[in-house]
Amino acid sequence: MKFLNVRIWLIVFGIFLLIGSLSGIGSVESEASKQWDGVDLTGRTLDIAASVEVVWVLNVALWGAAIIVISLLVSGHSLARVGVVAIVTVILSQLVVAAYLGITYDYGQSAGGPPWQFFIILALAIVTLVACIMNWKQKPVRWDASVSD
Repeated sequence: MKFLNVRIWLIVFGIFLLIGSLSGIGSVESEASKQWDGVDLTGRTLDIAASVEVVWVLNVALWGAAIIVISLLVSGHSLARVGVVAIVTVILSQLVVAAYLGITYDYGQSAGGPPWQFFIILALAIVTLVACIMNWKQKPVRWDASVSD
């Protein structure tokens, strides 16, 4: 098995997105308080801030689940190509949302930068993206009808 196996890296990336995001579902209120530091988060305001965190967690979890399913249903160079699109879409969508919330609403400004999990996910995304790009032009497996089972 080669190191840059597209299917393996996509599954690993999807699992990290899925489990990593769902592990935070129980602490959305504390995460909201940390990300919106300086804002009086009580009552309805805390509910709204926690809702933003829940939506973000579930969004990332669904991306992870989708990537796992894609990696199990697609094969060959098509998997590598779909993998590139999926990885780039996940990373860009999360960066755009984080940047928009940060610039517009000061989200995460007092949290001291992204959480450490972000760097693990980013490293996995880069390795997975490299694996997909390296297999972009992989030759399709030919089926030989003359060989019987």
